[in-house]
Amino acid sequence: MATQSDSKNVLNIRGALAKLKPEDAKRLAVYVVRGDEIIARAPVDQSGNFQIGVDRAAITDRAGFQVEAVVGPAAMGKNLDPSRKLQRIALDPKGLAAAKAEFVVPTDKLKITEEVLRFWWQWCRNYCVKGVVLGPDHCPVPGATVTVSSVLHASGGGYTVTPQSTVTADSTGHFTICFDWCTWCVGWPCWPIWWFCWPWWWEWDILHIIEKLEVTMPPRIGPIGPGPLVTLENVATTPKFSFPLKQPLPADLMVGQGFAEARKPEERLVPDQARTDLIKRKLSDPRIQAIFPWWWWCCENPNIIFTVRQGPNVIVDEHPATDTRWCFPDGSNVTLIGNQNTISACSGDPLPSQGFVWTRVGNTLVNTILDGYAQGSGSGHDSDMAFTGRLDIFGGFAPGSSVAYYQVKGAPWTGNPSRGGTAPVGDGPPIAADLYNYAFMLHPGFVVTVEPVKMGPFTDPAHPGLPNLYATEEHRHLVPTTLLPAFPAGTFMAWAYGGLKLSVPAASLVSGGLGAVRLSVAAFDVAFNLLGLPANTDDHLTLEIDTTPLTVAHINSFVAFDIANNSVASTGSSADCPAFNVGPGGYVVLNVSVRDDNGHLCDYQLVPNFGHGSTGVTVPNIRGYK
Repeated sequence: MATQSDSKNVLNIRGALAKLKPEDAKRLAVYVVRGDEIIARAPVDQSGNFQIGVDRAAITDRAGFQVEAVVGPAAMGKNLDPSRKLQRIALDPKGLAAAKAEFVVPTDKLKITEEVLRFWWQWCRNYCVKGVVLGPDHCPVPGATVTVSSVLHASGGGYTVTPQSTVTADSTGHFTICFDWCTWCVGWPCWPIWWFCWPWWWEWDILHIIEKLEVTMPPRIGPIGPGPLVTLENVATTPKFSFPLKQPLPADLMVGQGFAEARKPEERLVPDQARTDLIKRKLSDPRIQAIFPWWWWCCENPNIIFTVRQGPNVIVDEHPATDTRWCFPDGSNVTLIGNQNTISACSGDPLPSQGFVWTRVGNTLVNTILDGYAQGSGSGHDSDMAFTGRLDIFGGFAPGSSVAYYQVKGAPWTGNPSRGGTAPVGDGPPIAADLYNYAFMLHPGFVVTVEPVKMGPFTDPAHPGLPNLYATEEHRHLVPTTLLPAFPAGTFMAWAYGGLKLSVPAASLVSGGLGAVRLSVAAFDVAFNLLGLPANTDDHLTLEIDTTPLTVAHINSFVAFDIANNSVASTGSSADCPAFNVGPGGYVVLNVSVRDDNGHLCDYQLVPNFGHGSTGVTVPNIRGYK
């Protein structure tokens, strides 16, 4: 809690910048500085007003040093380049010391003209990227919160990540995110003594350049160049020299791929202290410092990464070491794929012109399910597969139908549908399995939440003969709270799983985890009257279920040989954990038994573990069954 003493130690420095357009004013900031030291800063609002709370001690503890207010682009950050025509106002030290609660900056003498603004906006521009947030299923994620951050190499190693802007994706997952970006070269971590440090993955390119320069280095050169800060104005002042190399793209240099075509295939770019020391010795030569083109690493565009949140969950968390988009061009597009915690909004499947149809089980379309089996590709070892695990089963009623509630009924087959089994007579009892969908809800301030919504089952006390009912998505918000929990507050945007009619463990559909079931629906209107649905080809769905384990899955023998076909003994800790040093050209032979008495073999795969620094020439493919 702030105290009265605390408030006395803070001086409110405020002011107003007159005659500015709102679109220009909101891109500016006021910096309180002492020499090159930035004491505090604050943005200018679209009306031209600014207000900065400053610790009194910070502006009075060094007598004799002038404190100034500097007006310039807000995106300059910590680098107030004096060549940028920044507007400076000396603050009266006596006035600062005498001020009780606030100090008004005399801005009347500032001349922020159209010419000055045009100059600023040449190198500080509004940088924008467009994109879309998708789930792992490649369906959009409405209302996701997207943050873009800029990335720089840190002087002590690692990275400096600075959040720049946050926006909310629209109902289709699309977004446009913008922030002000000022162009200058801060690519070398040890700025301004650029030759003191660099990321190790730059070293092959650095050494390649140095070696080319050494061959053509002139006997006499001028003084060391202007330092690592290259601007649009002073690039031309860089020492003139006929470089023996063509400048690569800065984005390629940033990731150590500037001269990748000149690198031999067997050369692996890994940290190498001897190489680092060699570069340090070479860069300590003033002649090389003067002509080494460090500005080649300068880029007009920022290096960016993204973070995406959906409610409390972080669904995209890009890492600067592996995911940075170096020198990413203005106006580019990105596709951000969420992790397994993402709730996306897939559009519904095609609907029938009348009645009801089942459309898919997970991602398996019903027209690829034959006699209860998923056909898969029809020719590969992903063919003729029984169903197992948790089943998300989708379907749809004809548009404009009066269906408000429905039951899902399951009737068991006698025997296997594809092996002469007998279809059930009748539709069987209604299935009782909790069904939840997720609703994207819009709230004031463009805040989007994803709310779980129970769809059923429920039984209306007035109609006890109709148990295990589910509400349709179209009618769910109208269901009384006496039957289902209240529908979430806010403005409805979309359902996460359009057309989801049943979500159930496969084992619960059959007895003993093995067998076939035929699914159908019974439909009811808002008054719980049974509706007669016109028949469709896919209004019944048969699934062959097998959740039982394999009958046999065993490695019978594991024998290793060297290149001369001599047997190699295991050095492993046990027979179940063998280890072999087969040497170059060596190999192993496995004898494996895999059997399923239900006839539901899919495939198996061997995953070998190679020793440190080793890779296998031949790795077994997936062994499949048709």
